[in-house]
Amino acid sequence: MSAFPRILAAVILVAGFVHTAQAQPADVVLRGGRIITVDGNWRIAEAVAIREGRFVAVGDNGAMAAVTGPNSQVIELAGRTVVPGLIDSHLHQLFSGLNLPAVQLLDTRSVADVQKAIAERVAKTPAGQWIQASSNWHESLLEEGRMVTRWELDKVAPDHPVVIPRGGHVLTANSKALELAGVTKDTKDPPGGVIVRDETTKEATGVMLESAANLVRRVLPPPPPPAQLATLLKAAMKDLNSYGIVGVVEPGVDERVMALYRSVHDAGEMTVRTDVLYRALSKSEFEKGVAAIRAAKNSDMLRFTGIKVPLDGGVEGGRMYQPYRLVPGEQTEADYRGVLLLPPGGEDEWVEGLKLAAAAGLQVQTHAVGDETIDVIARAYDRVNRETPIRDLRWAIMHIFHPSDAAIRKMVEIGIVATAQDHPVLLGHNQRRWWGDERAGYAIPIRKLIDAGVLVGGGTDGPVVPVDPFLSMWWMTTRQVLKGYELGKEHAITAKEALQLYTVNNARILGVEKDRGTIETGKLADLAVLSQDLLAVPANDIRKTKALMTMVGGKIVHRDGM
Repeated sequence: MSAFPRILAAVILVAGFVHTAQAQPADVVLRGGRIITVDGNWRIAEAVAIREGRFVAVGDNGAMAAVTGPNSQVIELAGRTVVPGLIDSHLHQLFSGLNLPAVQLLDTRSVADVQKAIAERVAKTPAGQWIQASSNWHESLLEEGRMVTRWELDKVAPDHPVVIPRGGHVLTANSKALELAGVTKDTKDPPGGVIVRDETTKEATGVMLESAANLVRRVLPPPPPPAQLATLLKAAMKDLNSYGIVGVVEPGVDERVMALYRSVHDAGEMTVRTDVLYRALSKSEFEKGVAAIRAAKNSDMLRFTGIKVPLDGGVEGGRMYQPYRLVPGEQTEADYRGVLLLPPGGEDEWVEGLKLAAAAGLQVQTHAVGDETIDVIARAYDRVNRETPIRDLRWAIMHIFHPSDAAIRKMVEIGIVATAQDHPVLLGHNQRRWWGDERAGYAIPIRKLIDAGVLVGGGTDGPVVPVDPFLSMWWMTTRQVLKGYELGKEHAITAKEALQLYTVNNARILGVEKDRGTIETGKLADLAVLSQDLLAVPANDIRKTKALMTMVGGKIVHRDGM
C-alpha cells in the first residue's frame, strides 16, 4: 500500500471520529456569552459544549444545537464573559491552607489593630500555647509602616508565645517565643540571616529576616496530622476555585507533602490541577528529588514535574551587586547586599545538581530577587545547556525582580522562561525603603521581558500576597500598589497580555499547552465565568472582577452569583 492511500485512510478515520464526537450529546452546554478563547486568533465565541471533561464544540449559539441532547445541562450565560480557567505560576497551596485557621491581619491598619487581633485570639487560647498569625499581610498597610515589635506583642500576650510571619522570609515574635527559640542579646546572626536589634540596647526587637527566622520556626508546634492537613488543603483549593483558579504550581515541597497530595488525589478530592516542585539546593537534595519524582505517578490533576531552588532571599534578602539602603531599626549595615544561598560546594555543586535534573528531563525553577542572583542563574543554566539543551525543559527564573540586560539576552538565547508575581502590591513599601525608588520601580519588569522575547507566566506567590488573580492583573496593568502609588509604570502590560500570562503562557511554561490554557475543541474543559469583561473595563477596575462560576474538567467547583 503506497503512502497516499494510507494518509487518505487516516484522514477519513479522523474525520469520521470528529463527526461521531460532534454528533454525540454534550454533558454541559454554556451559551449566550462572550467567550474569550485565548486561542491563536483570540477568537470570541458565544457558546461551548463539554463532554467527558473536554471541550467538544466552541462557536456560536446555533452550532450548539447539534450537540445538545435531552440530558445535556444547559447553562445560560446571559452575556457574561468566560475565560480559560486561570493558572497561578507560583502559589503555596498547602501553606495557604495552613494560613486559614491563623489570625488574619490583612485588614489591620495600625499596630493597635494587630494587637487587638492577637488579643482576641489570646482570650480563646490557654496560656502557654502558641498564637500564630497568617503570613498574608504586610506592615506597609499599617499607619506606622513597620513590623510590630516583641514588646508591643508582649503587652497583649505576656503568657503566650506569638509569631507573626510576613511572607516566607520575615517574621516577628514576642519575648516568650524568642525565649523558647533561645534568642538572647548575645545570639549571633546565623549565616544568611539577620536578627534585627534595637540600635541603643542591642536587644532583639523580635523581627527576624531570612534564615534568622528559622530560629523561631524550629520551635513552633509540629504541623497538624495528615487528616487535618488534607482538610486544610482541600479548603485552600475551594478558596482558589472561588477566584476562577483551576491550576497552580506548588513550589518547594518534600516527600511528606508529596504523599499528602497523593492521598488527596487518590481520594478524588482535588479541585485544582497542581504541578508540584520538589525543594532542593545541594547535589544530594537533587538526587533525592529526582528519585522521588521518578517514583511518582502523574495525572491531569496532579503532576510531579521538577525542582525548585531557593537561591536568595526576598525584598530584604535578594542578592544585589550594590548595597541596600540603610533603614533605621531594620537594616543598619552599610555594605549589606542580601544573601546568596548556594550549597556548600558553591556554584559548581549546584550545577552538578542541575545536570541531574536535566538528565532526568525535569523542569527546574529557581527563586531569584537580586540582580547578582539572576546572573548566577543564567550562568549556571548556560553551563548545563552546553551539555543538555534546556529549552524544551522550560527551565524558569521565579520572581525575577532585577534581571540585567545580559541575563535577559541569555534567557532569550537558551530558552529560559520567567514567572512573575505581584509582590509589589504589598512589598513595594519595603522595596522603596530598602532599595530606593529606582530599583523599586524596576522590580519585575514584565514589559521589558515580553518585548525582549522572554516567555513570562503570571501569579501571586500566595499567601505571601493575596491569591486574588485579578489583584495581580490589576498590578500588572497599572503598576499600582495597595499603599496608593505606582512603581515602574513603564513596565505595565495590557489586560490582554495579563490574561495571556495567567492562561496559555502558564500552560506553555508547564508544557501542557496541548491540553490547557485556552478554550478550544479537544482541550480540558477548564473555565471561569466572570462578573465583568476584564479586557473592556478600565485597568483600574480589573481588581473588582469576581469569578461567578469555575469549572474544572467540565465540573462546577465554584458557583456564586449566577
